[in-house]
Order: sequence, then C-alpha cells, then structure tokens
Amino acid sequence: MHLRAWSIALAILWRESDPAHRNLAYGLLAAPMDSVRYFELDFAWRSIRQIPLRGSMVDVSSPRLLPVALLFKRPDVEAVLVNPDPRDLSATQALVAACRLSDRCSYRLDQMRDLRIPLASTDLVTSISVVEHIPGDGDVDAVARMWTWLRPGGRLTLTVPCAREPFEEYSDLDEYGLLAPDEGGFVFGQRFYDERMIRDRFFRTCGPPTRIAIFGERRAGTFFADRERKLMGRAAWAREPYAQATGYRNFESIETLPGVGIAAMEFTKPSPYSA
Repeated sequence: MHLRAWSIALAILWRESDPAHRNLAYGLLAAPMDSVRYFELDFAWRSIRQIPLRGSMVDVSSPRLLPVALLFKRPDVEAVLVNPDPRDLSATQALVAACRLSDRCSYRLDQMRDLRIPLASTDLVTSISVVEHIPGDGDVDAVARMWTWLRPGGRLTLTVPCAREPFEEYSDLDEYGLLAPDEGGFVFGQRFYDERMIRDRFFRTCGPPTRIAIFGERRAGTFFADRERKLMGRAAWAREPYAQATGYRNFESIETLPGVGIAAMEFTKPSPYSA
C-alpha cells in the first residue's frame, strides 16, 4: 500500500498544477500511513481488489487512502464515502478531486444511526478502525446495518483494536466533536476487544469470518509509546515502515498477544440459496 500511495502521488504531480493538489501528493509521498495502518490496509486491499466488475462499495470512515486506491485502480467501481466529521470528509473530497475521481464518488455526512443506504445494494463495505470509537452497543448496531447493505456474495472488511483483556479508553479531547462529555469532561475514546467480545458483537450478526488476521506489538507498550511520541510532535515519519516491520508481527490469536493489536476480518454475505 505504501508503493500504491506513491503511485497515486506521482500521478497527481504529473497531471495537476493546482498547488493544493500537489501538496496532497507530497503528503502521500512523505507519510502515506502510520502505525498499524500498514497491516490493516494491506489486509483490506487483498479483499477489496477482488470486487466484481462494475461493482460498488460503501466505505465507512476508513483512512481515505483505501477507497481512493481502489477507485484509482478500478475505473469500473463507484463508491459512497461516509464520514460524520465535516473536516475529515472535506479532506477526503480534496484527495478524490486531486485524483480526478469525483464523478464516481458520492458523500454522506452522517453518523451511522442517521445513515440510509438501500438494502442489498453494494458489493463491498469497508470500515477500518472505526466501530471501536462508537460508545455503548453502537458498534454492534453499526456492523448489523453495514451487513444489510451487502448483496449476496458481497464482503464486509472490518478491523478493530484488540487485546487479551478488553478495556476502554476515555479522553478529555473530543477529536471528532460528535460525543457529549460526561460530568468529568471526558468522552468515550475507543475500546479494545478480546476474542469473546468479537464473537459476541460481530460474529453473531455476520457469522464466522471467511478470513481473519491478528497483528500486534512484539513487546507490550510499543503502541502506546509510539502514540505518545506522535501526540508530542516527535513523529519520525521516514522511519515508520521500518518501525512497524520490526515492532509488530502476525499472531495466531488474540490470546497470544503480549500487548495490544489489531483484528482484521473479512465476512462474506451468503446467498439465500446456499446450503
């Protein structure tokens, strides 16, 4: 995916003179992804590149590189891009425009509870590290809703953070401006799922995944130390691919993680006539 991001950036630089568009290309060249996105987007790409001819996709707030890369490679695919954050959606629209893909995209500035997508209307739904940020049982409802959008044979590609023991994070910074703070001024940040939570919250709706992979830090604490450095403005973007390759690896299961990781899953919607 890093090389794919570079190819998109070079194509923008080749045919665009608009300074704003060229700046987006420079951003893709310098820092196309960070942290576990290297694992997540690679997993997702292996799934979504198989979308049928003249296919369609709905992306729910994934890193924008993922849907843009698919649209860039497949001129027969159309996409609905969903994001409840107007600033982030605007940035996605800018990249889509720089890639000259706007005629194949539509946008929804909606939260999941307000989103209306026709049932059985799309071949692919992607949601990369999103549903863990929805408080309460909103993640369960979101995945159940995404599942209804798929045609028979369609795929849902989903990733969430995980750990042997589940836990939740809260923050005094509402990054997306979508949640009401509690009496202490904190908002829900995200949850880390254990194996039981993933089964109970997602497999119950979608069935067992047709493909699953677990990625995680080799040494507990690596992820949070890296996140802290970036929050303090000390990111070393040039070293990011090397840091991820040496600090993380594949694991057999969530139970074998020494710290935190990512569960990446692909679910396939069965045909009503399948056995």
